[in-house]
Amino acid sequence: MINQTINTTFNFRVACLVIFSVFFGYKSESQDAKTRRFTSPAEMIDWMKAPTNDYVMVVAHRGYWRSAPENSILAVKNAVEAGIEIVEIDVRKTSDGHLVVIHDKSLDRTTTGRGKVSEITLDSVKSVFLKTGVGGYTHYEVPTLREMMEFVATQNILVNLDKCWDYLPEAYKVLKETGTIDQVLFKGSEPLDKLRAEHGALLDSIHYMPMVWPENYNIYTNNVSEEPVFYVDEFLYEFDPIGFEVIYDSEDSPVISTIDKMRDRSAAVWVNTLWPALCGGHYDELAYSDPDKHWGWVVEHGANIIQSDRPVSLIKYLRSKGLHD
Repeated sequence: MINQTINTTFNFRVACLVIFSVFFGYKSESQDAKTRRFTSPAEMIDWMKAPTNDYVMVVAHRGYWRSAPENSILAVKNAVEAGIEIVEIDVRKTSDGHLVVIHDKSLDRTTTGRGKVSEITLDSVKSVFLKTGVGGYTHYEVPTLREMMEFVATQNILVNLDKCWDYLPEAYKVLKETGTIDQVLFKGSEPLDKLRAEHGALLDSIHYMPMVWPENYNIYTNNVSEEPVFYVDEFLYEFDPIGFEVIYDSEDSPVISTIDKMRDRSAAVWVNTLWPALCGGHYDELAYSDPDKHWGWVVEHGANIIQSDRPVSLIKYLRSKGLHD
């Protein structure tokens, strides 16, 4: 009887704590959302077309995965509530032709299942559950691209679809049907003439970011970029990209010299601080301990959009500098 009373009291207190946390946490997040600079995805796109010097956008890599399974709808929801403007998510295709949101080629690391996504039907993908960042099980399913974009359509957020270029026509169909074309950013590394030949007028109906990196940069298998200055000029003067994703493996990379050109033409400059080879060594884990030396360096060298695995800490830092108000 005593144990039952103790358990009942404990459960009641836990329930009260959960209700209190959910209610007041949601209220706090809602208040934060009201103070956000952008009230709609359209305003974010307008800003990207003419970035101002007093603001830096933040991108959550694979959604806000520190608070939910990566690439889950919950990870995107939590990113919105944290005041993040853009989420990056990854797209793969199942054996029966469905687009699903998952990073790896296989289910093994991020779900309770096993096997290559490309060799498994959608029903099989839907029979497993997502894991947390530390491998814990959850009740969340791998979302289809359609499910994800139906949710995104209701949110004040932009989405970068990664690993999606090979499925562009199919993805575009989903975006059109869900009314989210103008909430999505695509990116790629192909020369402009090849893009035109492959995709024609479709290229002009999406928001596209060329990826710029040094010649023969081998971090991306089988991708060899053109000489960066020529590549950037080609897009700046013959196309109208929504921005550029800039990748430099050292502080003296020739890619950095192209950033001034981008900024002079009012192009958004996206830098990834996910690991050292993407940002001249100024990556998130160093920046977490010394943000001025690392995130600050990236901003000083032209970035006005930063993709991070620590997006909430990055926002806190940017706000301390008056760059996310």
